[in-house]
Amino acid sequence: MTASATRWLVIVNPASGRPDGGRGWGAIEQALQRAAVRFDVTHTQHPGHGETLARQALSDGRRHIVAVGGDGSVNEIVQGILTAGRVDTREVTLAVAPQGTGNDWARSLGITRDPSHIAKVLAAGRTMLHDIGFIVFPDGGGPRRWFINVAGAGYDAYVSERVPRPVPSAFTYLRVALNGLATYRSPEFRITAGNETIAGRLLLAFVANAQYCGNRMHVAPTASMDDGLLDVLAVRELSLLQVLPKLVKLYRGRILGDRAVRHLRALTVRIETNPPVAVQADGQIVGRTPAEFGVQRQALRVVIP
Repeated sequence: MTASATRWLVIVNPASGRPDGGRGWGAIEQALQRAAVRFDVTHTQHPGHGETLARQALSDGRRHIVAVGGDGSVNEIVQGILTAGRVDTREVTLAVAPQGTGNDWARSLGITRDPSHIAKVLAAGRTMLHDIGFIVFPDGGGPRRWFINVAGAGYDAYVSERVPRPVPSAFTYLRVALNGLATYRSPEFRITAGNETIAGRLLLAFVANAQYCGNRMHVAPTASMDDGLLDVLAVRELSLLQVLPKLVKLYRGRILGDRAVRHLRALTVRIETNPPVAVQADGQIVGRTPAEFGVQRQALRVVIP
């Protein structure tokens, strides 16, 4: 099917961390119409609804979906696609129109919030086959979950548990992250990534499929979204004064090579902690450690600029 003949199902999250209550969709809608992009639209009604809508869309024969929202909205739709059953997900195409607070996956793809840019990208129809990560909780800490961007355990998940939803602003996220450092206690980690092991008291561990998370933090600047590998970044326990300069490096994409950071790549990753801690996937809390991470290579077709 040519790009001009494609008919998209647009799934809009009216909340998606936007202070305008989702009115950003109106500008995107007009831009799509001007670009002669063919689409139908539906809106989520509650958390988790995007997963249901995506699964139903595939059951109805749809194979082209646009997520209008943030990273959480994209994650819900990915869950729906990957759990639909009897569908070759490589024949499904997902696009994003970023309208959330962080929009970190869209940033990794190079897609901006500008409605004209979004319409141009959709009209062009250029795609790639994108890896999808997954998490299994062997001790019953939660159901199997999929992630398209970045997962993690430790302080990033600790912050995700405490940020109000939808996230009001990037400043809110940063404020919660900085305030939590005063009370957070780093657990003992044991990370097995392929044939390598990292053990000790860590602040956090990222398991990355793409490059950005946590509202513009460039945590995995060398991560590839189609190489079949997960990038692991383990950050050792740090004092508040030590954390601040590391944050600057994170936002600037200069964290690799820092003495407080270990960087590994692997097909599979296992994270154990004492005590058990929360695990996040694309910013959503999905379970608790121990957790096992893997990747389904080039599992989903994704629209790119």
